[in-house]
Amino acid sequence: MSVSTPGAEPPGAQVPPHGPRRWLGLLVAVALVSGGVAYTVEERERDARARPPATVSPPGANQVTKPSKTAAAIAARRLAIDTILIRRAQAVQTVDEALFLQDIDPADRALRAEQKVLFANLVDLGFTELGYSQAEERFDPEVVKAHGRTTYLVRILMRYQIPKVDLAPVTTELGYTFVNVRGRWVLTDDDDLDEDLGPGAHQEAWDLGRIEVLRAPRVLAVVEKGDTRRGRAIVAEATEALEQVTAYWPRRWRGSVLVIALDETDVRDARFADEDIESAASAGSTFSSLPGQDTADGTVAGAYIVVNPNERDRVDEILLSHEITHVATADLGGYEPLWLAEGAAEYVAWRGIEAISGPGEVGKWEQEVIDEALPALGALPSDAGFYQNNADVYGVSWLAVRFLVQRLGLDKVAELYEDMARHGIDQASRDRILFSRSGLTEATLWTSLKSYQPQR
Repeated sequence: MSVSTPGAEPPGAQVPPHGPRRWLGLLVAVALVSGGVAYTVEERERDARARPPATVSPPGANQVTKPSKTAAAIAARRLAIDTILIRRAQAVQTVDEALFLQDIDPADRALRAEQKVLFANLVDLGFTELGYSQAEERFDPEVVKAHGRTTYLVRILMRYQIPKVDLAPVTTELGYTFVNVRGRWVLTDDDDLDEDLGPGAHQEAWDLGRIEVLRAPRVLAVVEKGDTRRGRAIVAEATEALEQVTAYWPRRWRGSVLVIALDETDVRDARFADEDIESAASAGSTFSSLPGQDTADGTVAGAYIVVNPNERDRVDEILLSHEITHVATADLGGYEPLWLAEGAAEYVAWRGIEAISGPGEVGKWEQEVIDEALPALGALPSDAGFYQNNADVYGVSWLAVRFLVQRLGLDKVAELYEDMARHGIDQASRDRILFSRSGLTEATLWTSLKSYQPQR
């Protein structure tokens, strides 16, 4: 069991939007159809020209509006695509690979091979809930040029629940390209929309090559297929880290932890550039409702941990206790200031270091923060530019939380955190909450830190 100073997240990886993070409902039943209706731009224009001029019926006359060819074609297409999406989810739940591949373009061998890998990954994760639904149609002339005039490009919502990890179903997004081949709709591409989707879309662990899933009672690790030894080590370290979070943070969180440790620099919303070796891991949000769906900011359901591929051999319980603290507080709302979020995570991690090495190591770092980090700043670290700041913003954030724990007690600080996370929507709200619970504003907390002399 090694001891290491908790690593910083990659720039921007932990910045929560100012607001919480409902999903458009999945169709529960769709009549199965064997084919679809192709509807092209030319046919739409021809339909419009052939439509008779509008007439005005006498008052009181019964009026029956016949659906246009356009509307009928669109409805038929939507029914066909909904049917395909339902089949895909059903195939995973029933472990039926042939059914999963039934609607893939038979001429695209590469796509079929990729979809086989995807299917195996989804089966290994063992979702308790899985469904796909159409969001809105998109248009890209280059995609139409590549796939033909029947091209249908659509944003897809994937709603799923990993057992024990996701306390409620969560949503991610995909972009699918369908074409009509001899009266039958088939999936011909799944990445044409990637650049237009939200951060991390189509970059989930199951999208990035064959994976291996290892489980413990409250931990699930995802590694490259065959990387079993590393996966077992991560499960062991995460289990210890979970015990530390339970011991050192008062909130009784009943969730489990998903740790993703793949040989990929872009996973979910984590971005680990090759030179970004100091960023050991990131906890990225999961959403029950995506930003822009029901609210601008969406609704956060929890978080998954992604490990920097360059740091996979150095993952330990100290690093993971920091990240698991983020996971354990992710569903509270996301309005808390970053100095409080990161300070609380560092507080838990350093309590773990103290349990291993004694108070001397913690006292030494505390003095370094007072002597070196505090003079480099003029206020508590702000959310803007937090992860790009060259100063020791993690150390100062930790010191602020440590000071508040000594002043109020840990339980009161945890209550402060929850109140901030739920209601700290702007600076005035944050100051009001902080003052009502501690007698301090951020400005007076900073002044107190500048004159703080810890007792040894």
